[in-house]
Amino acid sequence: MRNSHANRAVLAAIAVIAALIPFLNKAFHIDDPLFLWMAQRISTHPEDPYGFAVNWYQSSQPMFSIMQNPPLSSYYMALVASLLGWSELAMHGAFLVPAVAAVLGTFFVARRLCSSPLLAALLLLFTPVFLVSATGVMCDVWLLALWVWSIECWMRALERNSARLLFLASILAAAAALTKYFGVALIPLLGLYTLVRERRVTHRILYLLVPILVIASYEVITKAKYGQGLFSNAMLVSWNENAKSEQHFFQQLFIGLSFAGGCLFSVLFYAPLVRLQDSFRQAESPATESGRTPDFRILVIGFALFVFLVPLFYFGGARTALPLGTAIEGALFVTIGIGILALALVDIVQRKAADSLLLGLWVFGTFVFAAVMNWTITSRTFLPMAPAVVILLIRRLRLSAANGSFMPWWLILPAALVSLLITIGDYKLANTARIAASQFRQRFRNESESIWFEGHWGFQYYMQQWSAKPLDLEEHGLVPGDVLIVPINNTNVTRKPAAPTIASFEQLNYAQFFATTTNREVGAGFYSSKWGPLPWLVGSVPSEHYVIFRIK
Repeated sequence: MRNSHANRAVLAAIAVIAALIPFLNKAFHIDDPLFLWMAQRISTHPEDPYGFAVNWYQSSQPMFSIMQNPPLSSYYMALVASLLGWSELAMHGAFLVPAVAAVLGTFFVARRLCSSPLLAALLLLFTPVFLVSATGVMCDVWLLALWVWSIECWMRALERNSARLLFLASILAAAAALTKYFGVALIPLLGLYTLVRERRVTHRILYLLVPILVIASYEVITKAKYGQGLFSNAMLVSWNENAKSEQHFFQQLFIGLSFAGGCLFSVLFYAPLVRLQDSFRQAESPATESGRTPDFRILVIGFALFVFLVPLFYFGGARTALPLGTAIEGALFVTIGIGILALALVDIVQRKAADSLLLGLWVFGTFVFAAVMNWTITSRTFLPMAPAVVILLIRRLRLSAANGSFMPWWLILPAALVSLLITIGDYKLANTARIAASQFRQRFRNESESIWFEGHWGFQYYMQQWSAKPLDLEEHGLVPGDVLIVPINNTNVTRKPAAPTIASFEQLNYAQFFATTTNREVGAGFYSSKWGPLPWLVGSVPSEHYVIFRIK
């Protein structure tokens, strides 16, 4: 049995590497540059990771006021770069480690909570949110890896009464919080699980003081060094953003459900096999009742909900009115999102067990933070709930004890296809910025006047590798003859120069894949709901536009 589990774990690891190898040369994208710049700072000043300024919001600001993530992931990048360099291949290759660790961690947690840990691991791999996130170098996949391994070590420690494993789980939880601040949510999650499992207050909970002390120390150190505690400052940023009058709770909840369903879209392919009946009664059920036939109650409820939601999206229930095709996709995503929350709730109600509470709090806690508490709704904040969702799904598949050996493995194929298509679209979008920056460099390399640009993300990273400079709206420095390049589908762009220009301008267009993660025109906002109410979209995707102005 142990060899069987080991072989399946190796198979899961091989699947991760095989799925991600084609994307190792992906251009740095979205917030990747922030983590890279911090890592580069760490390589020369390891004691001062935030001690520099960046133009990320159209003017130069201290890094500690821009970067709302702790530095542990960037320390890892600095270590890798000292050995392999800063190339895309080196960085993406290094991030295969957390991707494999996250999938294997899910495998081992699922081994104790559901009937098919390999299916859980592969379903995690082929969810859009995991596969897209794993092709970047931001901190989210590292957070997930530390998160699931902390839970695995904690559960194993309680089973074996192992102080060493409890301490290891606490260290991993502290590392998760220093990778991304949401990692601190492991403390109440593990604490409540322990109280329910043990049915009493136990000294084991004291081990959770380790991550609490680490976060408190981090807060004190950063306050002394930068004048503000960076953990509390990140919380304040989210609070202030959500307190704005234009934020509406219903719209946030609606978009949050859309993101949850789109990020975990792969669960849709297994929805017809989900049972309403509790799996603990499975052995008592006739084989004909728990076979492979669909549960039409779930299908009818899901279809009715979907039909109800289409007009809500079409007429602007998710902030703005959307074309019918987009509204259909959005309604499908919200239906899936509601189904995910229902999975967690039903499991708690029917099983009334500590592991059900763990999975339920894992899902609901992540959803509430991602949809309501975070400064923007972004797919990456839904990533931590993915392992819990796939485990809950497998726990309720319509498989009887008699045919328990049967697993619908072939349904991995459409899940993998959809996730790979979305990842290809994101890959194409990221590479467009690198290609455009390279072409601008060739075109303007002999230009005697200054080359300026607006926009940030990966485009800024590649433009700054040569003489181009990010426009500072407080001190723009534009003079006659200068060139200004504006990427239209980018962040913090004015679309109108801050100085007079010649009457004509030039626009370059770069065709995109038929699936995209970030485009305001079609409402896709994988990295921020400010771009749209859907995490991704399949359809007619507009080209990427770059406008070139010449200053008078």
